[in-house]
Order: sequence, then structure tokens, then C-alpha cells
Amino acid sequence: MWARLRRRHFDSRPLVWQFTVVTVLPALLVAAGLHWGLRVAPEVVWTMLVTAALCAVVSAALAHRVGQSLRQLIAATQLVRRSEPMEDVNLPLQTGSAELQRASAGLRRLIEVWRRRQRDLIAQTESLGRRLALRTHELSTLQDLSIGLASKTELHELVAEALSALEQTMAYTSASVWSRTARDEGGQVVLMGYRQNDDEAGETPTDDLTGMRLSRANLQHYEHIEREGEAIVENRVRQSLLSWLWSWLSDDARTSGLYRGTKAWMAVPLKSREAVMGVLRVDHEEPDFFDAERVRLLTAVGSQTGLAMRHAQLLSQQKDQAVVAERNRIARDLHDAVSQTLFAANVIAGTLGRLAARLVEMDPNAGALQQQAEALERLNKGALSEMRLLMFELRPDALQHLPLAELLQHAIDALASRGTIEVSHRLAREDRLPSATRVQLYRIAQEALSNIGRHSGASHAVIEWIVPEQGVGGRLRIADDGHGFDPGVSPPGHFGLRNMAERAAEIGATWNITSGPDEGTEIRLELT
Repeated sequence: MWARLRRRHFDSRPLVWQFTVVTVLPALLVAAGLHWGLRVAPEVVWTMLVTAALCAVVSAALAHRVGQSLRQLIAATQLVRRSEPMEDVNLPLQTGSAELQRASAGLRRLIEVWRRRQRDLIAQTESLGRRLALRTHELSTLQDLSIGLASKTELHELVAEALSALEQTMAYTSASVWSRTARDEGGQVVLMGYRQNDDEAGETPTDDLTGMRLSRANLQHYEHIEREGEAIVENRVRQSLLSWLWSWLSDDARTSGLYRGTKAWMAVPLKSREAVMGVLRVDHEEPDFFDAERVRLLTAVGSQTGLAMRHAQLLSQQKDQAVVAERNRIARDLHDAVSQTLFAANVIAGTLGRLAARLVEMDPNAGALQQQAEALERLNKGALSEMRLLMFELRPDALQHLPLAELLQHAIDALASRGTIEVSHRLAREDRLPSATRVQLYRIAQEALSNIGRHSGASHAVIEWIVPEQGVGGRLRIADDGHGFDPGVSPPGHFGLRNMAERAAEIGATWNITSGPDEGTEIRLELT
């Protein structure tokens, strides 16, 4: 009960009340005891009471001062507890006593620590917010990239979609995608697509670089990525003046201009499982640009792009297989029906020619019949040669496995069967060429012989295929004695010369044409 009364009437009161009670109440009790118990003189009692009153006033003043300091400390602790911004809070240093001074100094240090932690927390929150926004943007871009890639089936469209998505998430000087023209190691590495910063556009040629080959120095990096299947990051590009001058003099690839001024670059494989479909390279003009986050982003873009390219390749192979199957069916039908009919018609035409020759011996007026019979036999032979050539065209696998000399012989027979052009030929039986190169050479010769038959007006043509005794390669020469033309002027709608030049470039051959009005035409192709 006494403890409850003390807490209610004493502990819950202000310090001034407590100091006054503690000072005055004992003095009153002592004065009452002295006055009534011991019968002390009233002057002594009043002196003691006055002294007690003065002590009470001094104690109350000290208690008021201490209470004021404690109220300031309490207000500061309430600000800390409410977690409100404390940049404007300035707690004065209390000097009323050593204890108050130490307490206020400790609280001031606590508030300063709290301010620093609050600033650090705000900075971390802002940093996390920026990173969250960046990650959200990257995820959104990757999602859009997946949707965009899923809707594309052509390789060039896939490359353009990947570069467009990358442009939305990362600043760069240039970004390029490289791939081989053929899946085997013999195919050239060419530029499938590229994007360049507008500020750097003036340092490279203004025309389109798509389809051009990779420089020799960068080809080593491509082959390493193709072999290892791992990305390459070069954050500090260093090149001596001598090596730069040598590369500038020895390398004639126009695509090298994409990488001038590069201080950092990264190349990632575009692969599906273990198959590398190409390489994505990103360059920047600042060193140490490719940190862990950018490496992760480029790796994700490369992985999705490689998977889409593999899907497009499989889809293209499926379409090619369907086309090949249909061509084989048509070739079989032509062989079983039309070709056999033409062969029988050719036999009949030959028989009619021989019978007409016998009639001429008995009746000279039958010469016209003999001429018609011979023309019919010649037309049937030409149609039969064209049919055989058509069946070869319908079956590309036959073109890949036959020697080049045999392929050229079919094209020569088709031209000679027209009867208006005499064809001389010299064909090496062995070529030691890859199947893709052999087919391209045959296409070039076929286009040249077709032009001779349709446009040259020639009476004689020569075709030569010469193979060196050692090594690989060869020389293809096709010439005629027709009326010729100006090679620098291409008639509208005629793309034969350009097609032959492009095919020669694809197999790395040197192609040259010589012609002039009434001087005939000669085509030379050197393959090393």
C-alpha cells in the first residue's frame, strides 16, 4: 500500500515537487518535534524553518533546470523514435552537470549516427530503385525479344530484331552479328547485320556493309569463340602503333571500320546447345565498360538469339527437305514418262531420217522430207538433253556428288543440241573440290553457256576446265566468237553477270570477263 501511494503521489510528480517535498517535509517534522517535544525556543524553530524554505527554493530551482534538460533530451529521443528527418534537429549540449553533459553528448552522437545511417539507407534505397527499374526494363526487353524472335523465320530478320532489342537496353559504339555462309569450316564469315552509334557513323563507309567478310585479325577471335563456345571480354583494348599500321596496310576488309576507336568490346556466341550459329560483338568507346551485369545481359540476348537462329535453320532445313522430296518425285515422273517418250520419239525421228535418205536416192524430190526428218531428230535430241539437264536441276543431291566435268558435259550437250553452235571442250576428269564449290562453278558455267545460246549469236564456243597436277583449285574458261558487248553496261532486267560475280565471290574465286562489240566474249575464273 505504501509503495502504491509513493508511486501515485510522489514518483509520478515533477522533479520540482519531489525536491520540495524531500526538503520541506523533514524540516517540518523536525521543527514540530523540537517545538512540542523538546520545548526548544521558537527562534531556533523559525530559523530552522526559514533555512529549510531556502533549501527548498534552491532545490526546486535545481530540479527545474534538470527537468528542462531532461525534457529536451526526451523530445530528441521522441524524434528518433518517430524516424522523422533529423537534418534540422540540433540538440544543445547540456552543461548543468557532468551527468547531463555526458548524457546530452551521447545523445548528440546517437543522433549523428542515426543521420548517417538514414542518409546511407536513402542512398541504398535509391540505388536499389534504379537497379530494380533497370532489371525491370531488361526483363521487359528480353520478353519483347523472345516474342519478336518467335515471329521471325529469316536469319536477317532475327539479327535485326536482336540488334534492335539490344539498342533499347545498352549504349554502344557499334554492334554486329557475324555468321558463316555455310555451316562447314570452309564457309566465309560475313556480316549478317550491324548497328552503329550516330556519333561514330562518319568514320565508316556510308554504304551497306551487310554480307561483307570479317577482317583477318578479328577472324581469329571468331574461330576461338566458335571452337570454345565461350564469350570473350576485352575491357582495355591496347594496340601499338606498329601493329595498328600493319593491320591497316595488310587488311582490306571494309568492316574493320566498325571497330575503330574501340576501347572495350565483348563477343558472345549465338549458340543452341553445342552448335555455334554466329557471334554477336558489341563495342564501346569507354574502357572497362562491360561489367558483370552487362556481360549477363549480352549473354542472355545471345542465348535467345542463338536459339531462334537454330529454330529458323531447322525450319529452313525442313522446307528444303520438303522441296527436295517434291523435286525428286517430279524428276522420277519425268524420267518414267516424258523422258521415255522423248527417247522413243528420238528413235522414231532417227528412223525417219534414214528412210528419208533412202527415198532421196530413188527420188531427188524427197530432199525436203529428209531435211524435215533431220530437223525433227535434232529437236528431239535437244529436248532429250534439256530434259536430262532439267532432271539434274530437280535433284540437287546429284549435282553435289557428280564430278564437275560430268556436270559441265550435260550443259555442253544441251547447248550443242540446238545445232547452231559448235562447242569445243577440254575438261579435267578430277577436281578435288568441295561439293558446294563444285555446284557454284557449275552454276556459273551454266549461266555463261545459256547466255551464249540466247544472246551471243556465236557459231563456235569453247569451254575449258583445267586442274593443276598438285594442290586444289583450277581454272574455268568459257569463250565464244559472238558479237560481244560492253561489260560496263548491264542491260535492264539482266542479272546474269552480277549473279556469276556473286557466286565467284562466295567461293573465293577470281572472276574476269573480257568482251567488246564484234570481239566475242571470254570469261575466266581462277580458283586457288
